[in-house]
Amino acid sequence: MAALRVLRSSPVRHHKHEERIVLRTPADIFLSVPGAVKHCCQNTLTAQWTKKLPFIQRQPPAELAADAVLSAINSLDDIETAEWTVIDFCSGAGGPIPFIETLVNDSRRLEGKKPIQFRLSDLHPNIDAWMKHAALSENLSFVPQPVDASYPPFVTRIMDDLQHESFSPSQEGTRKYLRVIANVHEHGRFSVISATTTGDKAAALKAGYESKSKMFRLFCLSFHHFDDPTARRVLKSTLETSDAFAIIELQDRRIGSLFLMLLEFWLLLAITVLWFWHDQLHLLLTYGLPILPFVHSFDGFVSCLRTRTFDETLRLVEDVQGVQSNMHGNDSNGNVTQRKSWQFSHVRALHTWPLGYMEVTFGRRD
Repeated sequence: MAALRVLRSSPVRHHKHEERIVLRTPADIFLSVPGAVKHCCQNTLTAQWTKKLPFIQRQPPAELAADAVLSAINSLDDIETAEWTVIDFCSGAGGPIPFIETLVNDSRRLEGKKPIQFRLSDLHPNIDAWMKHAALSENLSFVPQPVDASYPPFVTRIMDDLQHESFSPSQEGTRKYLRVIANVHEHGRFSVISATTTGDKAAALKAGYESKSKMFRLFCLSFHHFDDPTARRVLKSTLETSDAFAIIELQDRRIGSLFLMLLEFWLLLAITVLWFWHDQLHLLLTYGLPILPFVHSFDGFVSCLRTRTFDETLRLVEDVQGVQSNMHGNDSNGNVTQRKSWQFSHVRALHTWPLGYMEVTFGRRD
């Protein structure tokens, strides 16, 4: 697809309550990495999500995230009567989403409940990877057009992109598939914004980005990529064009999490040979030239520094809504608070002993 703008952050961000040092975004760094290294990085990240580390993890982090997503989905009042779609933003090569979709829908089937549709999206769509994932599940699909989380598009130019994009002979199947996708999209089959969205629904439907489905937005290890101005736009869009959302992070700014990221260099040296013994390039970039351990350790450390607390996310919500609410409370699952017509909650759970915690912020429209 045609290249789109890259979201960039300021070198240092200040807040009236605390200072947070912010380096160049992991997304920016990742986009500048050579393709072969990028591919290995994505494979490593997927393995870290979906494989269990012996002794220090009781379950893969993706399984813990799936439990959180399932709990959030099942808490929605009309989940069994209305049509819902979970759309993941900043999906990359797919990450843990195919794993999460399988676990969520397997659990719902065991309970005699209908499956939930999941959809991948990204500003830079990885069509080849997504096609492989979507082929394995009837409940997993993707948006082939670039999707900006801060402003889900109402206009598509996929056919123009296809006309100017160069494809190798081995990718001709991809070109044909995208043309089919574009034809279907022209008739309004891909939904990015909720059916409950206020505004010009006729224009949205004509553009192909509105359907009868309610939208559950998912930001899986991605929300920390946004600087504050971008995060406000993302939240504004989320509050206006979706009915629920979840922000899942596997790190925070606590000392323990930062220390764990520093240890990741040595952890990858120890575990890579077990996960990727069949991949010579991966082994070379780990043991011959330890690029992958360094990139993941550095990226994780930067991600820690960029990750927001629950209160910081709520302050961004208040900035978007233009008001500050004093309504607070809690339940057995963590912090719960109300902001206008939205209820927000927060859960923290250990994923890697003794320092790695998953942070989940869940919001739903009342």
